[in-house]
Amino acid sequence: MDQPLLRLGLIGFSDADASAIAHAIGIPQEGWPLWQISDFEVADALCVDGQAVQALSGNSVQVRTYRPDLPTITLDPTQTKLPIAFTAPVPFGLEGVEQVNFKDSHQLRISLQRFEAWLRPMRAQFALGADLVAREQELAQGVYHVLGTNSQLVAVVNLLDWRVSMLPMARPIDFENANWVPRPSMAADMPPGFISMTVVELMWTYAVRTMQDVLPSRYRKDTVYLRRLPRLPQGWVRDEHLVILRALSSAAATFKSLVDTTGLHTDHLARCLAALYFSGAITTNRKAAMHMERKTSPVGEQSNLSADAGIDSVPFGAGKYIGGLRSQAHSYRSPHQEVDLTAPAPLFIPGN
Repeated sequence: MDQPLLRLGLIGFSDADASAIAHAIGIPQEGWPLWQISDFEVADALCVDGQAVQALSGNSVQVRTYRPDLPTITLDPTQTKLPIAFTAPVPFGLEGVEQVNFKDSHQLRISLQRFEAWLRPMRAQFALGADLVAREQELAQGVYHVLGTNSQLVAVVNLLDWRVSMLPMARPIDFENANWVPRPSMAADMPPGFISMTVVELMWTYAVRTMQDVLPSRYRKDTVYLRRLPRLPQGWVRDEHLVILRALSSAAATFKSLVDTTGLHTDHLARCLAALYFSGAITTNRKAAMHMERKTSPVGEQSNLSADAGIDSVPFGAGKYIGGLRSQAHSYRSPHQEVDLTAPAPLFIPGN
């Protein structure tokens, strides 16, 4: 079963301690997610050196860092959306937070597993995304009920409106041998209590965390075009993706030329391009790219791609994916909105 790459952000640690933690968490554990150290701005979980912490009023603490651009960080562990752990000494008033001893490999593994339990909804989304990719050739346009252990409904995948709803308590293992049952369009409603997301959000969650090479081979040899900006929540698109988007907004490029332009290592570039591919942001089909430059059709009017648009006209490979579906591009654009093929700054306009 494909396991996600999870990112641990370190705050307040010296380079020596950070290296020790990186080594400890970098040892693969069969059947468990992979961990690596990352900048805390893009982390899935945080670890704070208690020796670098100064308690402030309330639950807030100030952490001394070794970054010249950001010498201190103020945070409230009770309000953060990420799982967080402190090494000893734990600040007064925060004795109930997760504590970690990174010098004890067993205790560190326990803390990581607690993080993984906290992150189970995201890991379940990753597993569903992996299953969707694995079923690429067999799915047709329509609605599917995904049945997990004991035939429990764990997700509804709507490939008509490109939305997914998932049982909040779904486990990654529920999707390992799941049964995808075709259903009529009237069965697309989200069941009570399920969480909803777009297919783009689901596939981005998968693509940025898989260690598998899921970039279609044509992206390594054909010219790559920018179709549109990824329709994702603010903050999901990282700097390396922006570098690629800005390069493609200037001119179409090959994989080799993108390596030279962006300075990204080939493996890293491939992973970034895979995420952009699954979000429908790039294409190797020039006609598809040109189509997206036009204005969006008015509300309620279908925006169909021509029959000769070829593969890659919509996310997931278009022509060969989900039964040759070629008419979903309108699902990713706002009515009457001009597609912006310049720098992707609109992603980060406050309030958007």
